[in-house]
Amino acid sequence: MGAHDFEADGYGKTVEEAYRDCVEQAMYDCGHDPYNGTISTTQGFVHIPLEEGESEQDWSTRILDDPRVQKWESCAYRVTEDGFLFSGWAAC
Repeated sequence: MGAHDFEADGYGKTVEEAYRDCVEQAMYDCGHDPYNGTISTTQGFVHIPLEEGESEQDWSTRILDDPRVQKWESCAYRVTEDGFLFSGWAAC
């Protein structure tokens, strides 16, 4: 099976709450298949903030090469103005 990248906006008082909400919404929208290509195929998250002067697009590209971001394991997140942005590899 393969993988593709994803991004999911999360909202909540904590990153844990936001992640859980994103996973639940992804399973509602795409089902419980472990290869559904969404955040629900990950097993957690790691904080990888924007670097000084880095654009949001550059962050999205950089985290895909980060060894902490793996299919079946952790996705990355960063804090946004409205909540959290989760990004990484999803099994599909």
